[in-house]
Amino acid sequence: MESLSYSWRASGVEHEVKLVRVPGTDGNPYLFGTKPHGRPIEVRSFYIAITPVTQALWMHVMGTHPAARRDLRCPVENVSWDHICGTSGFLERINSGEILSALAGPERKLRFRLPSESEWEYAARGGPHWPDGFAFSGSNDIGAVAWYGGRWEFLSRRLLGGVFPTRTHDVATKAPNQLGIYDMCGNVWEWCQDTCVDDIESVPGDGTPWLGPGSERRLRGGCHHNWAIHSTVSFRYGIVQDAHDGCIGFRLVLA
Repeated sequence: MESLSYSWRASGVEHEVKLVRVPGTDGNPYLFGTKPHGRPIEVRSFYIAITPVTQALWMHVMGTHPAARRDLRCPVENVSWDHICGTSGFLERINSGEILSALAGPERKLRFRLPSESEWEYAARGGPHWPDGFAFSGSNDIGAVAWYGGRWEFLSRRLLGGVFPTRTHDVATKAPNQLGIYDMCGNVWEWCQDTCVDDIESVPGDGTPWLGPGSERRLRGGCHHNWAIHSTVSFRYGIVQDAHDGCIGFRLVLA
């Protein structure tokens, strides 16, 4: 699988951001959503990061540390859509720095951005492997591919009085999907570019984000304290774009 990578050292430790190429649908649209109500979507090829943006990468680009639970190899969280996409936000900084130059080169007209919702789902389903039909990214066994809050934890807390705190985990410590992409289900919710629209017939059929009117932005993938249903490749959630807490992060696309 074609990939691009950039590495750096922080506090004597080597860190890396790696992106894999997701082949486009090439005239064979994939089915967005759930049967029997799915929508055929065409997607152009793009690169996507194999992990959510880590705290190490955020600090390398921004020089700040917003995470509620600090661990450089964990996903950055507590970041809003505005922190990422707004003026002087993460995307503006990374697109004007050495990482873009190192990965894209002067001859390539590539930019970092958030994935569209349909790109996110296509990558989570394994790109051209989407007919595998996995409920979670790379497997039907959520425990193999995702950090999530299981039903037993909920019952232990409510019925037995147990204390089982959930938290983020180091990226890439569960199994990847068919394209070698990690953590697309569980760990942290991931921002998409789109404004939320519930009717999937309104989702653009060409893989671009829906940018119509609305007060919420799309989140996908579930997080470390959600149940399995929230972590499926088809579950759709949304929240106001200035929201931020310890379970919301994001992933980069280069296209």
